[in-house]
Amino acid sequence: MKFQIAIDGPVASGKTAVGRGVSKALKWNFLDTGIMYRAATRSILDSGISFEENSSIIETVKKTTLDIDNSPGFEKILINGKDKTSTLKTPEIDRAVSIISKIPEVRKELVRQQRGIASQGPIVMVGRDIGSVVLPEAELRIYLEANVEIRAQRRYQEQIASKGKLSLNDVKVDLEKRDLIDTQRQDSPLSKYDFYTIIDTTTMNLEDVVDEITSIYRSQI
Repeated sequence: MKFQIAIDGPVASGKTAVGRGVSKALKWNFLDTGIMYRAATRSILDSGISFEENSSIIETVKKTTLDIDNSPGFEKILINGKDKTSTLKTPEIDRAVSIISKIPEVRKELVRQQRGIASQGPIVMVGRDIGSVVLPEAELRIYLEANVEIRAQRRYQEQIASKGKLSLNDVKVDLEKRDLIDTQRQDSPLSKYDFYTIIDTTTMNLEDVVDEITSIYRSQI
């Protein structure tokens, strides 16, 4: 049978690490949809297209081939056949990804690809509109949240080794801007709908969140 767990929430709420942990515990496939939007953004930046040129952005995304390898120890994303994994979590991408992802045609194209991946077998998929748009029939739909100070600290730690790293305060400001864009966009806004099981990860460690989600799922089957 095809089983699906959707995990949504704002940036740096722990979705990717939690989703990967849940998929490992259940021995299911895993997809971080956020990395697809980051890859699409990298493709746009590398093409030198202005953020004002929506038609060119849409055309480029439709022509961009995104291949994801979530094999243990690899977890690479290939953009048009080239490994761009190390370039996707930089301040440059952080600032641009919400601009690209709010374009309805871009979201439509990537959602099409995401549903295709989900059709291949049991999956844990994480993002911002998985439970509401991409996989509305998922057996379990989770919303992870955490206060912005904790989320900023998590993201700051992620980008410490990157070039052009931001200060902790700058990271927090960027997160607040992204939250505003994500929650106010017209197409598939980030929102805590009634069908979600909400988990606040502010004071929880990774193992506790993974255990809670897997326990909830197993109690329902």
